[in-house]
Amino acid sequence: MEPYAFEAVAVVPNSHNGGLEGLRGGKYCHPGLDQVDLRWSPRVLKTLEQEAARTDRCPTNEVAGRTAEDLEVETLSTFFSAACRPGMWSTNSSVDLDLKSKNPSLCSLCGVSASCSGYSIDMGINIAGVRNENRHIQALECMRVNNNDSTPVVAYAAWLHVREFFNLRNPQDAGSYSLLCPNGTLSPLNADALNRATAPCSFVKQPWGAIVASTSSAPAVLNSLRTWWPNGADPGSSSWQSVLFGAVAGGANARVVFEDAPISPANYTGNIRPMPNVESVVGCLPARRWCTRSAAEQSKCSWIRSAAHSLGLQPSLACLQRASVFECLEDIKNERADFISAPSNYGYIARSNYNLAPVKMVQNGRAAQSRIAAFVKEAAAQENITRFENLRDKNACFPEFGGLAYVAFIRVAHERSVISRSQCDYAQAAGEFFGGACAPGAVDASHAINPGTSFNASVLCSTCRLANGNVSDFTCAWDYSNRFYGNNGSLACLADPRSDFAVLNLNNIGSHLSSVGLQANQLRALCSNNTLAATPGVTVDDNCLLANVVDAEVLARRGDPLYNALNAFFDSLDLYFGYNAATGTQLINFEIFSSFDGISDLLFKDSTIGLTEPSIESSHLPARNYMELFAHLDACNRAPGVPDFANRITFPLLTTIVMALLAQIIH
Repeated sequence: MEPYAFEAVAVVPNSHNGGLEGLRGGKYCHPGLDQVDLRWSPRVLKTLEQEAARTDRCPTNEVAGRTAEDLEVETLSTFFSAACRPGMWSTNSSVDLDLKSKNPSLCSLCGVSASCSGYSIDMGINIAGVRNENRHIQALECMRVNNNDSTPVVAYAAWLHVREFFNLRNPQDAGSYSLLCPNGTLSPLNADALNRATAPCSFVKQPWGAIVASTSSAPAVLNSLRTWWPNGADPGSSSWQSVLFGAVAGGANARVVFEDAPISPANYTGNIRPMPNVESVVGCLPARRWCTRSAAEQSKCSWIRSAAHSLGLQPSLACLQRASVFECLEDIKNERADFISAPSNYGYIARSNYNLAPVKMVQNGRAAQSRIAAFVKEAAAQENITRFENLRDKNACFPEFGGLAYVAFIRVAHERSVISRSQCDYAQAAGEFFGGACAPGAVDASHAINPGTSFNASVLCSTCRLANGNVSDFTCAWDYSNRFYGNNGSLACLADPRSDFAVLNLNNIGSHLSSVGLQANQLRALCSNNTLAATPGVTVDDNCLLANVVDAEVLARRGDPLYNALNAFFDSLDLYFGYNAATGTQLINFEIFSSFDGISDLLFKDSTIGLTEPSIESSHLPARNYMELFAHLDACNRAPGVPDFANRITFPLLTTIVMALLAQIIH
C-alpha cells in the first residue's frame, strides 16, 4: 500500500544551486491549475509558488481594484522568466483572460500552438505505462527540454509521475536530476530513490481520505464497519453493505484499512500534512469580513471559512455576527464589516441609505424568485378600481417601506404617469398619492431612502395596527409587533375593510390566505400594464407582475477598493462549494447553498442554484430585471449607478468535534 494519497515534489537539474531563491529568473513547468489527476486543491497546486516566489506577499502597496489572482500572477511573472502554467488562473473568465494577456511569459513554455489551456510540446513516442497526455508527465518533459546551464528550471509534479517519467520514459536522464527540498537542499534521483514509494522530500504529503463520525458515535461506527466490510473491500452481491461501501468509501476499487481505535482528525493529518491555523495566516489581501445574523449563520460561515482556507482560496474570510440585517448594513457602511448575503427586499435601502453595491446576484429556481404583484379586492375591481389611477386617496398596504414591493410600485407608477416622473422623493410620492397606507419602517432612520427629505412619512403608517393593542394606537414598527408587517401582514392589511390595495411577494401566498380570512377569488391582480387580470385569484402571469427579480444578493460598500477581489472570491466559492460542485469529485464535501446542521436558509436560501454578475446585460432574467429596477430609481434621483462588473475591473465538523475512524481509503 502506498503510504500517501500523493506527494507533490519539485524536480531540478543537479546543477541547481541557491535553494528556492535560486529559482528566481528561471523557468517553471507546472501540471496545470485545472488538472484533476490526483485531486490537487488550489493550495497544493500553488505550494511551490508560495514557498519560492512568496505569492502570499503583495508585490505592491497598490492593491485597489486588484484580485488575489492578479497580485499572485504579477509576483510569479516577476519571479520566473518563463513558464507553462496551464488552466484557469481565475475562476472568473474575464479576470483570467486579462491576466493571460498581460503576463504571456507564464504561458511561453506551453508550446507553439498552446493557449495556456494545456501543453502542445512534442512528447515523442509513447512508452508503455506512461501516458504522454498526463499533465505531470508533460510538465517534467517541459523541464527536460528547457534544461540548460545558464537558466534555472523546475518542474512541479506528483512523485508517482516522477517515478514513471524517470523509471520508464527517460531512465537515461534520471542521474541528471534531483528533488529540490523545501529546506533548499537537493536529493538526487538515483535508482534507490526512484524505487521508493515515498519521495526523499516533498512540498506536500497528502494523507489518504478518512471516514469520520462524531466523537460519541465513532467507536460504535468503527465496530459496525468492521462487521459490514471485514476485509476492507466492497462486499459485493448488490447488498446494502455494498451500496454503503460505494457511497462512503468511493467505489468498488477502494480499500478501507481499519485503525485499532478512532483518533482525532488533527492527530491523523497533523504529522503528515500540517495545516497553518486560519487565525495565524496573513495573506497579501486583508481578510474579508462576512456579516452574519444569527449564531447558526455564524457557525456556517466559520465552516465556509475553514473549508476555503483548507483549499487555499484568497482572500481569507472572517465572520462577524450581528443581530439583524440592518446592523450588518450599518457596519458595512462604516467599514466594521465588508459584505453580507442579504434578501433583495433590502436592496434599494442598502443602496440609497447605506451606500452599498451588489457583488453578486443570487440565482434561484423559479419558485423561489421574488415575484411582486399588486392586488385589489374583487368587489372593488367590479366597481371602481380598475387602473392604478383609481387608487388615488385609497388605502394601500406594503410589506415594508423601501422594500421590493414598495419600490416596484413606485417604478410602475412612474411609468404609467400615475405619479409624476419628476417626483423622486419616494416617501412623498406615495404619501401624497394614497389617502393612507401601512408601509412599516417609513419613519425609521434605518429605512431612509431619500436622505434629507422634509416630508412627514407618518401618513405611510396611518393604517398600520399593533398586533396586540388598541386599534387607535399608532405604530410604524418594522417587526411583528406591527400586525401588518411583512408579506403576510400585507395580506392581513388587505383583508381589513379599511384597506383597498396591496403589493406583495407571491411566494407561498396561497397557503396564507385562509389565515387572514381571505379566499383567492376575493382578490384580483392589478397588472403592470395598468389593466386588471382577466380573472380573480392569486395565480399571476409573469406579464402581469410588477417585478420578477432575484431573491437575494451579496452586498459590499460602494467603492470598496477590494470589491474585485471579493467578486472573484465568490466565483471560487461557487466553483468549489456551489450547487454544481456537489459531486463525487468535490474536494471538500461542503455545500454553501444547502442547509447546515439541520437548519435551512442560512446565509443563502436552500433554493439557491448559483451566483451571477450584477449586470443589466446578465443572461439571468431576474438579475437583469433587478438591476433595471434600480437603474430606473437611480435615474430619477440622478444618483450614480453601479457599473457592470466588466467595467469596474481595473486589472492595469457539525459544531461538534469530529473524530476520524481512520479508515484509510485507497482509490
